[in-house]
Amino acid sequence: MAPHKVVTGNAIRANQLASSLKEAGHHVTHIWQDNSHQHDNAFSNRDELRSLLVQHAADVHLVTYWELLDLMPFESTVPLVLDFVAPRPLEQLYSDPSRVTHDLHRLHINLGKVDLLLVGSAAQRELMLVSMLTAGFDLREYDPIRVVPLAADFVGPPRSNPSKHGLTLVAGGVNWPWRNAQPYWDAIEAMDETATGKLKLVRFGGAYSLADDTDKVANESANERLTESGNRPLEAYSAFSEFLTGQAHIGLELSEENIERRYSQSFRSLEFLSHGIPVICNGCLPMASAIRKHDAGWVIDRPEELPVLLREILHQPDSWWQKALNAQRFAYENLKPSRASQPLMEWLQRPLKAPRLPRKVLEAPALLSPPTPVRVRRMALMTADQVRRRLFLLQKKLFGGRKADGVVFVTRGDLFPADHGAAVKIIETARGLSRLGRPVGLVTDDRRHWWAFDDGEIEQRRIPLWLRMLTWPSAWIKLKHYSLDIPQSNAFLYLPMTDGSFFWRTLYVGRKVGAAIIQAEFPAYVRPSVPAGHVLDARVVLVEHNVEYLRLRAQVPELTEAQFERYKSIEIDMANKADAVICVSDNDRQQLAVDGVDTGRLYTIPHGVDLEQFEQPAYADVRARFGIPADAPILVYHGTFSYAPNLEALQVFANELLPRLEKLGLNCHVLAVGREPPASSPHPRIHLTGSVASVAPWLKAADMAVVPLLDGGGTRMKIIDCFAAGIPVISTSKGIEGIPARHDVHALIIDDWDAMVKGIQELLSNQALRDRLARTSSDMASQLDWKSIAAEYIKVFETL
Repeated sequence: MAPHKVVTGNAIRANQLASSLKEAGHHVTHIWQDNSHQHDNAFSNRDELRSLLVQHAADVHLVTYWELLDLMPFESTVPLVLDFVAPRPLEQLYSDPSRVTHDLHRLHINLGKVDLLLVGSAAQRELMLVSMLTAGFDLREYDPIRVVPLAADFVGPPRSNPSKHGLTLVAGGVNWPWRNAQPYWDAIEAMDETATGKLKLVRFGGAYSLADDTDKVANESANERLTESGNRPLEAYSAFSEFLTGQAHIGLELSEENIERRYSQSFRSLEFLSHGIPVICNGCLPMASAIRKHDAGWVIDRPEELPVLLREILHQPDSWWQKALNAQRFAYENLKPSRASQPLMEWLQRPLKAPRLPRKVLEAPALLSPPTPVRVRRMALMTADQVRRRLFLLQKKLFGGRKADGVVFVTRGDLFPADHGAAVKIIETARGLSRLGRPVGLVTDDRRHWWAFDDGEIEQRRIPLWLRMLTWPSAWIKLKHYSLDIPQSNAFLYLPMTDGSFFWRTLYVGRKVGAAIIQAEFPAYVRPSVPAGHVLDARVVLVEHNVEYLRLRAQVPELTEAQFERYKSIEIDMANKADAVICVSDNDRQQLAVDGVDTGRLYTIPHGVDLEQFEQPAYADVRARFGIPADAPILVYHGTFSYAPNLEALQVFANELLPRLEKLGLNCHVLAVGREPPASSPHPRIHLTGSVASVAPWLKAADMAVVPLLDGGGTRMKIIDCFAAGIPVISTSKGIEGIPARHDVHALIIDDWDAMVKGIQELLSNQALRDRLARTSSDMASQLDWKSIAAEYIKVFETL
């Protein structure tokens, strides 16, 4: 907290908590959100925050602003404390009612990350108990709420004598929609000249200005009859404190009564008391009972009571002196931050992760279908139900009864060769599971074949003719499918919505491997997986490679709003039909939770990397193959170039980076490694390799990886590959999204092309920097081998 600047109540509270923790012998590190990257402990996104948390390895995390929980990791092993001293949802009710439901949902999701909640009063504690229960806390075993009231360091008695200088009333704070004090100001204005001539009203208010002291926003002008100073803007804390000590006599905490006021906390009032100034407040406020108990001020309920009270004080000045002494005694004895924070200090003696109700308890129950009207086609409906039941029993007889611990992957068909990110993830996850002893089968849109995985080895197997003939011909299905309102570029990912053969092939392969898990890769593949799971008595897991509806919006320019809403609803619906949903990053997990996926189904397992392939040497002939001079730096970028964001990245190289580098005398060459390259290179020094058997030798042949991505979703597997290759990386923040990498620690993260070019120049000239980035990023990649990733999948399977 900077006393020379305007400060918020949250800043005062955070400063007090930190001071109390230090006084109690705890080591405190401050981490804050700041997009400028100018401070070592600043972060701009979830990935940077996660990296800082790992780096500092604290015993407890304390969050002082609830919205920041959006960025905190799920299922951290470190206990998390949230300071929640303001009734935020009630404030939102007055400022923007349309967002109340949305913010309550966000709060519900975020409370699932918390282990202890700090509130400011007993009333707030009661308000939050049900929310904590619905967020999954097992209140039978653990009390997750502690009351840590607002506090204030005692400053001293006021220096001004109201008997000599007249009575100065002071009010302050931002004029929030839920805090309407105007009726009280009007009541003072209506007082007669005889009374108002002996008192002054000074109001500090307006909007926060945190930049510097000179940029202040004043409130509307005050009534000049009442005060020589009029209304004053919010001022630096030191100036406000000096005014309270030198000129003020009574603090006002008055406004119309409403639901928010009954649970609110007032930093202003505590500042009044800590400066030895008694307070006039409303009876609905939580602080009113303390004011009455300690006789540290006056309590009123209606505006018309205020003029009467002020006249009494003016006519009986001794009453002010007694109230001021009581306010000083109350502040000195009760408002010390170290005393207020004792409940937190006691919990910190044995901090723990809060016991939770089982995950399945947290899932929203399925909505009951309305009863079918008996009078309409009763016999036909019953007959259809009987047919469905008998078909189900037949399916159980043909395909059920062999449940073991196998896994069936149901997914897209373009997996072989595995030369794009989705294919690598699917194949390597299947390999990893099979190496851990799980029988694995893989089903795609290929009606003739399925694939068996055994200890990492893949074998293609035939699907019998009788099974292939159970459904409509493939050509007819695809014709019907492509006639639907689906963006053509992504239609293949939604084929299971119309192709019923996926269901039958999943049953067949599930029977072969003894499936306990059916793993749908991409949302639409949940559709055949759920009924197949019923027959096989298997659980269904959805793996989200991205939040697909957001990816569609970003990558399909012709996508209409109606299409977006349709595919969003499909994805959320399919996710809620699955028994578990595995996300590749907490970014995606948070988004899906906010958009309506049951939090009890959501897990995070990151992408992995095949560390063995990076034991291969660098591709030795790259310069000879493409005619790259021996002294020319080589940059590398890899991906599938039919994917629009990757193609856009090549244009950035051609139009932005290479010309700027050339002006600096750096004739860099770019290796564009990956399948489906454009028909011709966009620049003479961009070399297209096409599909390669292994990306590792090509990455290791480069001086560095440059990732100028502007769009895309999910986690950047290309970044993990570059980390594993041991080459330094420079990337946009979008390009490294989903990876807990920090700027200048694991990579250079730069979003301006001029600055990125300077970063490339620095990397080329600074061997120590290259070595440091390569070392720290390699350490990160070493923890992400596919076998370890597969083990995380099995942990999820075992919870279902």
